[in-house]
This record gives sequence, C-alpha cells and structure tokens, in this order.
Amino acid sequence: MLVLQDVTIASEEKEILNNVNLEFGPGIHFIVGPNGAGKSTLAHAVMSNPSYKTEGGISFDNQDLTELATWERAQLGIFLSFQNPTPIEGLSNFRLIKEALAMGSTSSIMDKLSGFRGLARDLNLPEGWDKKELNVQASGGEKKKNELIQLSMLDPQVAILDEPDSGLDVDAINDLIEQLQQFAAEDKTIIIISHYEKLLKSFVPTTVTVVANGTTHQTTDITTVDRVLADGFKDFA
Repeated sequence: MLVLQDVTIASEEKEILNNVNLEFGPGIHFIVGPNGAGKSTLAHAVMSNPSYKTEGGISFDNQDLTELATWERAQLGIFLSFQNPTPIEGLSNFRLIKEALAMGSTSSIMDKLSGFRGLARDLNLPEGWDKKELNVQASGGEKKKNELIQLSMLDPQVAILDEPDSGLDVDAINDLIEQLQQFAAEDKTIIIISHYEKLLKSFVPTTVTVVANGTTHQTTDITTVDRVLADGFKDFA
C-alpha cells in the first residue's frame, strides 16, 4: 500500500498542497481536480522530483520513502507516466527497458526485445520502434503508447498514470482500458489522473481523490466521479 501522511508539497515560490492524507491499495484509483490544482505535482512528489520540497510521511508497503531517491522508489516497484513525456536523444526506446530491467544474458535480451516488438506492433507503432530515440520526434499519442509498453514490460506494483489518454485515438483508448483492466486484475495498484469521461467511466474505482483548493479529499464514494463530471468542482472549493 502507498500511504501519504500529513504531506505538504511546495515549490521554491509557494506551497502547493498541504494536509495530504491518502492511501492507495490494490485496485484502481482516480485523481481528479481543476487544471493547475496540483494533481501532477502530487504524483511527482511521490517519486521525489527535486523540483518540489516535500514534508511529511510517504511509505510503500510499510517502507519509508522519505530518504529514497527517484530511482530507488522505482526499483521498489513504483512507476510514473508523464503528462508530457520528455524526449531523450541517444537513448533508444528498447535500451530504456534493457537498462531498467538490468538484463545481462543475450537470451533474456532477445526474449524481451521480441516482446517489445510485439507490443509495439499491437499498438500500431512504426516499424523499428525499438531503435527509435526515446520520445524524439514522436507524436503525443506515440509517447503515450510508449508508456504503455513500459508499463507492461516493467510490471510495477504501483502505476501512477498522468493523463494516460492524452493524444490517443479511439482504438488506442480501448487498448489502454484493456491493459489497465488486466493490470488491476493482478492485484496491482493503479492511480489514474484524468479528466476524460470515457476513461473514468470504464472502471469502478476503489477510491476517488479530488485535488482542489490546496489540499486533497479522498473518498470511497464512487458517485463522486458522476458529480464532478456533471457539476465540476464547486462542491470542493
């Protein structure tokens, strides 16, 4: 379980969120809120983004994450997809997977490469996608599909997905929903940040967290999604 207790998150200029108390166990969880409320900030704070100063307790499966670097949190099994993935020249799409999984033997590399190419083919990505530089000259939809491949191959315990639907066409949205349903069925934790109605209505969430007015409101009342979609966030002002 991922737990945030009495967490405050600030940038150099100002406090963004305070009094954050959240729990995310196995299942699908939604994070919703107005633009600029701090949803992405919350996700990045969980992964120890140095752009933010975080105070309070963050733990995963009873292990304190406070002093752990981003890569150490990732090694524990926490995955973060980005709202706008960054291009990295000189690093190929498959090399990222190879390094993250620390594959050594030729046989394991070839097995994973075959799996990577199969996933890329299923998502209708261009031929030779494994060799292309990470997110370089890629469309928004291609970047999001790339993260779906990463999610599948890295197989984390917790996946924090920041607007995973952004840039995807109808077919790719359906692929996304199917993959997330399979992932959740494996007793994993999925935290979805989204405004997209189809995505939000495709799952029965374990919790819904509204980020608004400098703090968070977590509930198990799934009708919160319908209220937000119908009336916005005025009830949380």
